Amino acid sequence: MNKYITSLARAAIFVGAMGVMGSPAMALTVDGAVYTIDATQLAPNDYRFTLHIDGTGYTGGGIYLGSLAFNVGDSSFTSFSLLSTPDGASNWNYVPGGLNASGCNSEGAPWACIESTANSGLGYDISLLSLHPDDQYVFEMKGVTLTSAGVSLKAQYVDANNKKMGSLISLPVVSPIPEPETYAMLLAGLGLIGLSARHRKRDTFD
Repeated sequence: MNKYITSLARAAIFVGAMGVMGSPAMALTVDGAVYTIDATQLAPNDYRFTLHIDGTGYTGGGIYLGSLAFNVGDSSFTSFSLLSTPDGASNWNYVPGGLNASGCNSEGAPWACIESTANSGLGYDISLLSLHPDDQYVFEMKGVTLTSAGVSLKAQYVDANNKKMGSLISLPVVSPIPEPETYAMLLAGLGLIGLSARHRKRDTFD
C-alpha cells in the first residue's frame, strides 16, 4: 500500500512540476513557415523568449524577413533586449511599438518591434532558411505580466522592392503560467508523500 501511495505521489508531483515549468509552445504554420516560441521565467515579471522559425517550406513569395514584433499578454513592459538572431543582433534595430504592412511603427503599444538593417534595410535573406531550418531569435522582456493571453508575434516579409509579401502573421503561444489545477496536483502529490511517510513511521513502531 505504501509503495502504491509513494508511486502515485511521485507521478502527481512530476505532472505538477511539468506544468509549473511551462506549457508546451504552440506552433503556427503560415505560408508554409512554422513558428514557435519558448518562454523561460527569469524573475517574477521577467522572461526570456526564443522564437523558432522553420522556413524551409515557406511559400509566401517574400525574399526578405523585414520585421518582427512581440506582445506579451497585452502587458506593458519596462525593458526589451534582443540577445541573438541568426545573422547577429547588431543587424536589427529595436522600435517600441507595433508592426503593420509598412513595417515597425511607434503605434501599437505595448508591442516591441525589431527591424532588420541587412541588405540595405530590406531584411534578412530568407533563402538562408533552407540552410537553417531552426532560425532562433532570443530576446528578454522585463516588467511584464504573462497571463493566459500568452505571447503574440507578428512577422513581415518583403520582396526586392520592399513590398509586403504573403500574410502578416500573428501567432499566439501558450502561456507558461500554470493553471490552478496544476498547483493542486503538485500539492496533492506532496500530501501523498507525507501520508506515505506517516504510514512507514507507524509500521516501524508497530
